[in-house]
Amino acid sequence: MAKKLLLADDSITIQKVVELILAEEDFEIKAFNNGDEALAVVSSFKPDIILADIEMPKMNGYQLCEKIKKDPAIHNIPVILLAGAFEPIDEELAKQAGADDYVIKPFESQELISKINVALMISSEEEEVEGIAEAEAVSVAEEAAEEELWKLEEIPKVEEWPEEEKVDVGTAEVFEAAEYKGATIEALAPPPEEIIPHEIEKAVPPQAIIPEVELPSKDEFKEMFEKAVHERLSSLLSSVDLKETMLSSLMPFMKDSVEKILWEVAPDLVERMLKEMLKGSLESLSKEVEKVIWETVPDLAETMISKEIERVRSEF
Repeated sequence: MAKKLLLADDSITIQKVVELILAEEDFEIKAFNNGDEALAVVSSFKPDIILADIEMPKMNGYQLCEKIKKDPAIHNIPVILLAGAFEPIDEELAKQAGADDYVIKPFESQELISKINVALMISSEEEEVEGIAEAEAVSVAEEAAEEELWKLEEIPKVEEWPEEEKVDVGTAEVFEAAEYKGATIEALAPPPEEIIPHEIEKAVPPQAIIPEVELPSKDEFKEMFEKAVHERLSSLLSSVDLKETMLSSLMPFMKDSVEKILWEVAPDLVERMLKEMLKGSLESLSKEVEKVIWETVPDLAETMISKEIERVRSEF
């Protein structure tokens, strides 16, 4: 039975490369351009393994891996992160997200196949261990329940007492019983008559008393007004970011001077910052060029990738 692989990578070339590498490995592959789309189909597709690029729009590979590992229903699916030359792997972040392994692009076909097989083997062994532990827990619970049932069966049943017969006793029976016992009863006292009042006085609620209120003086009114104005001004000033306002006002005047000082004081730092900005721009540009190539000459691009994979396989 074919294994299911879910691929999340916004590079069309990487999607094609993975499909070609695993073409002979009996895998059913579903590829998506971002982590949101990949996460949405995990429950329905039920992949055996997931490959996720660490840099993707909407949701990156670290975030996708973390969400999968925190979901009890899918946490046992192995996740391999994909990193490139422009996007070095953060091993600490990958560990925190719960990633099973990572691969650096451009990767060789045998390296990718080997890491996928190892991750699947470890996942299978973990599932087997979890299954044994679960079966043992169920067995222990069943034995405990059975033991409790035996204890309940050993408790003797309480015999039911017969219901007492109800006997109506009248006045004659009371006198006969008293005479038999040698007691004398002068007379049975009749029940007291119900007292009905001739007139019910209605309670009259007391008259409402309106308390006298002393109005504040003119000076007190003035003091209250000044206090209210002061509190309102304090509230408005606290909501204004004075630092941000001053910076936004001064920035146009300071920009040229700061730039000149930076180049004179720390040229290496400025040059390194510019290289980082250039690297990000080149990375975005390379993805756009890649997209154009696949849209205009897909056959040529696929042929080139196939030849490169065959060359690498021939070396092994």
